[in-house]
Amino acid sequence: MKKLSHIENFERIILVLKAVQKLPVASTSELGRVALPDLNIRSTQRYLKGLEKAGYIRRKGVFSDESRFFLTEKSKQLFGELA
Repeated sequence: MKKLSHIENFERIILVLKAVQKLPVASTSELGRVALPDLNIRSTQRYLKGLEKAGYIRRKGVFSDESRFFLTEKSKQLFGELA
């Protein structure tokens, strides 16, 4: 698998944030299917964990495969509600 550039990683992150906003149920599996279809579930989890740690999304639920993700104010302000 080729190493992604910073811009390619940034574009993936934007896709994830847009998917969190638009999906009725933004679960790990749905986000992987919609925003990161070329990645396995573990890689998708790493993206989500990084976004959560940085404060762009929050998790509701205990288990990673059952968790639901929501945008935080930080994301909403940064992207103007991701219009």
